[in-house]
Amino acid sequence: MNLVDEVHAISGALSTAGVRYAVCGGVAVTMHGAPRTTKDIDILITRDDLVRVLDAVRPLGYVFVALPMTFDAGSASERHVQRVSKLDAGAHLVLDLLIDEAAYAGLLADSVEVVLPRGPIRVVSRDGLLRMKRLAGRPQDLADVERLERGDDE
Repeated sequence: MNLVDEVHAISGALSTAGVRYAVCGGVAVTMHGAPRTTKDIDILITRDDLVRVLDAVRPLGYVFVALPMTFDAGSASERHVQRVSKLDAGAHLVLDLLIDEAAYAGLLADSVEVVLPRGPIRVVSRDGLLRMKRLAGRPQDLADVERLERGDDE
């Protein structure tokens, strides 16, 4: 599976369904000027749109829905994620749907449109992405913060 094709397909499906969304995670890091590899796709959505999102991506092959996940429950950094996966010719791709509430509240409203040759894609703003990365706090997230703050792609 080609990650770029998948991001465009998901973006198109969500736009067609009238869903507000913003790409985040490693794909957004690259779109904000710090290219790096990633193994999954992260999309920020509202909880109210969750069912519509799952319906929109199902025809693309995202049919394996995991149990909802909550990180740092009860704290100021509480985050909610719904994972859905796709299998295609032995390849596995994860789509994480991050919910715009709790620690992520307001990030969807602060998204920006990036116009690419294959069409526009909504992306979490650079500041919003930095906030998300700091909240996650894993080594890769902290490295992303450093690269985004430096403003280079080394």
